Amino acid sequence: METTPETSTGTLRLSLLGPVDAHRGGDPVKLGGPKPRTVLAALLLARGRVVSDTRLTALLWGDRPPATCPAQLHTYASRVRHLLGPGVAVERRRPGYLIRLPKQGVRIDLLEFQERAARGAEALAAGDPVTAAGELRRALAVWRGVALGGVCDPLADAERDRLEEERLATLERRIDADLELGRHAALIPELIALIAADPLREGLRGQLMTALYRSGRQADALAAYRAARATLAAELGLEPSAELRRLQQALLTGHPSLLPRTARRTGGEAGGAVRAQANGPGGSVRAHVSASARAAVQAGASARVAAPAGGAVRGAAKAPAAPRLAPPAPRPEPPAPPPPGPPWAATGTLRPAELPPAPADFTGRDQEVIRLSTALTSRRPRRPDQAVQVVTGMPGIGKTAVALQAAHRVKRSYPDGQIHLDLRGSGPDPLDPADALAELLRLVGVPEHRIPAALDDRARAWRTRTADSRLLLVLDDAADERRVRPLLPVTDGCAVLITSRSGLYALEGVGRTVLAPLSPPDARTLFGRLAGRSRTDSEPAAAAAVVDACAGLPLALRIAGAKIAARPHWPLSRYAARLADPGRALAELVVADLSLRDRLTEAYGRLSPAARRTLRFHSALGPHPVEPGTAAAPLGLGAEEADELLADLAAAHWAEAVRHPGGHAYRLHPLVRLFAQGMLAAEEGTVPSVLPVRASWDRTRTDDTA
Repeated sequence: METTPETSTGTLRLSLLGPVDAHRGGDPVKLGGPKPRTVLAALLLARGRVVSDTRLTALLWGDRPPATCPAQLHTYASRVRHLLGPGVAVERRRPGYLIRLPKQGVRIDLLEFQERAARGAEALAAGDPVTAAGELRRALAVWRGVALGGVCDPLADAERDRLEEERLATLERRIDADLELGRHAALIPELIALIAADPLREGLRGQLMTALYRSGRQADALAAYRAARATLAAELGLEPSAELRRLQQALLTGHPSLLPRTARRTGGEAGGAVRAQANGPGGSVRAHVSASARAAVQAGASARVAAPAGGAVRGAAKAPAAPRLAPPAPRPEPPAPPPPGPPWAATGTLRPAELPPAPADFTGRDQEVIRLSTALTSRRPRRPDQAVQVVTGMPGIGKTAVALQAAHRVKRSYPDGQIHLDLRGSGPDPLDPADALAELLRLVGVPEHRIPAALDDRARAWRTRTADSRLLLVLDDAADERRVRPLLPVTDGCAVLITSRSGLYALEGVGRTVLAPLSPPDARTLFGRLAGRSRTDSEPAAAAAVVDACAGLPLALRIAGAKIAARPHWPLSRYAARLADPGRALAELVVADLSLRDRLTEAYGRLSPAARRTLRFHSALGPHPVEPGTAAAPLGLGAEEADELLADLAAAHWAEAVRHPGGHAYRLHPLVRLFAQGMLAAEEGTVPSVLPVRASWDRTRTDDTA
């Protein structure tokens, strides 16, 4: 969260864990209706990152934004800034907004909860259950009800489950701490109630089994396991997880892992018998779960296994059984310890779930998404090119949309987390690999002070943290191979989706999906969804002309559709006529913060001077494919050198290599050609006299149609 110097006297409390509201100096701030609350919550949840206009629009209006949504976004952002006072800055940072808060005098309940929960988890892992229980209780006390109350449904749907998962994970760790402190008997009623409210949570089931066993109720603990197994088989046709089965085996055999750590240090007998401590007549067996047993339960805490609450309740409601001593040695060989999970599972750090939403109006690309999804979900062992996939294509072709569509389709195959990282490769300031690794390490739970300083050390730490995990990493807008290589996990269980205007052809062992312009039917469908079906149906000829002018480029179609939707009083034919004018077509493809010319200009600046010159000269040779020999003379080069430069443009997806009689040729997308012609006029003044424009066009056209 970005900060500003404190300028207000009263403490500002911002609340997300319950109804979204604000208090300054104890007095409520009147935020108004759901939309200002949604804007505030979205900016706070972004933790100082820019929230794009597209994201805010989706969170406020879903898939039916009004034509005036850019103006309304500005209004809501200004209202939030005004209501929260002069110490809070809600700034316009393209492509969206971000919030900057004072360094002092602001309390956010979500951050307070997460900080206390992290301290509690660290204390529990360090063997200090007293501190852990206190911190975790204080963390849970921050909650005031269901998170994100009073916001628009899209934001609640996107974020509420994640926050609730954080709360439940913290609750389970607090119960683990109480079990370590010998509070097993008092925990049984609480666990019964929790299971009744959430019968699909396996971690709670395992904790109830442990508490019952420690209270001398071994039969009831095993009955709770049988209830979970019966419901899981009946509703899902599945067996309990390996973790829960291992816990059941430990209960059956009285395994030494069920002894508390203190008991193992001070009085563990050979063979690991449970030591009974009589608390008077009918005293119960006091036994604490060992660290390994606790890890087995926690490892299954995130799995959702259905089990009837009633079975556990009936088992737990029986009269206390007589104290049971574990059978004497010899014992069977202890069950194998659970396989190591990802490091953040052991430390209690939350699994990252960073994927932005996929575009609601995503159209076409079925084969590409299916191919990516199949490669990313194939069973191990996988070929190397299945674990890393590159989605590439020209600017504005929809690479990020395809990657997110595929990522959401396969995310359930990567239960240890999904991370999205914008590498800013198309902009003037690409993300440095060292900074990218620092962000990745923070996302998987490495504290700031433990992140190494050197790039190589950060890369090694990243590989270590992701070993033996199932993690999906989406690296968006990569500039080149050098900025990507250090970020790639090496474990077979992880997968990486990369989007890049470059094909990243020097990366070893990757699969590639090259996106072409949308087919005419898909382009018409996308434009109709964006502009409104009633508008396109009422003027079909004009709609077809707009779609043709966009030439299948998704960004151009999106801009055109948004512009039509924002101008309901304009005839569609008026906009079609503007797009048909080559001199103003690119100027018309601008709406809000979307501009095709700006997108192309950014990418153009990353080309080499020779490539830029080749692109400019190609645009003057006509709309048809141009052979290397045709381009050689105006460029003042030999045919081989011209072919190399044109091939470089094709590799960067500025041109398309096509078959041609007698060899191959290179063709520009119509909108790229318009852009390059503008750059030719701006940088060359006029078409150089050495450039035989008409002759080259005639020769190319004749060859193309022969």
